[in-house]
Amino acid sequence: MNHRTIRPTSLFAVTLAAIILTPPAFAQGVSESVNPGLVRLTGENTPLKPGMKIAFFGDSITMQGGYIRQMAAALASSPHTKELGVKLLQHGLNGGRVPTVLDGKCPWGKFDGTMEELLKKEKPDVVVIYVGVNDVWHGKNGTTPEDFEAGLKKMAALCKAVDAQVVMATLATIGERPDGTNGQDEKLDQYAAVTLAVAAETGAAPVNLRKTFIDFLKAHNTKKDDQGKFPRKGFLTYDGVHMSQQGNDLLASLLAQAIVEVLQ
Repeated sequence: MNHRTIRPTSLFAVTLAAIILTPPAFAQGVSESVNPGLVRLTGENTPLKPGMKIAFFGDSITMQGGYIRQMAAALASSPHTKELGVKLLQHGLNGGRVPTVLDGKCPWGKFDGTMEELLKKEKPDVVVIYVGVNDVWHGKNGTTPEDFEAGLKKMAALCKAVDAQVVMATLATIGERPDGTNGQDEKLDQYAAVTLAVAAETGAAPVNLRKTFIDFLKAHNTKKDDQGKFPRKGFLTYDGVHMSQQGNDLLASLLAQAIVEVLQ
């Protein structure tokens, strides 16, 4: 995943219970004020404290940063959080996989140090780990399930070493067909399951983006073309992988919800 196009973002309503989306409310599109994840993060009972830092580690979706910009805008506009000075630290590696995010570099980009070095330098209160699609997408040059699992465990350990709470999100999708015909759906499910298992083992807050995306697509990607195929993009992504406006809306709300949970 080495795509540098950045799309504009906007805010839609996301109705969810923990990580489960109710698609019709989301699709209607209403104001930021009823986005439940961001409301909980920035509302009167926010768990955020002055000077807190939240670090995001991921691939080009995090590099593009649409969901992070939405969180930043919500924090800046809320009377309950705009004076707190909360910092959102964006570490998105173009083409990043678990091992290369740990190393802080790959052929398409680099951080200002390894993940361990950045964590020790920045000392975030919360770390959001959202990675995995390239570990699958890169095929033979990707990451084996065993190395993927080991790498996620190392990430969690590095975060705990600096006393950071961890949010661990699964990969989402490579193609938006809701019927299991995207080509790599089975492997995506496998790697999402590994992420959830590592989150459970390490005490990280899990965010099952894979399930939430599929639930949304089953509800909304329902019209087949003349060849009897569902569209592969255009609902939560603009190319099958990278987030559209609605995809970033969903990410922002779900990850904000998880941040609230780990801080409480």
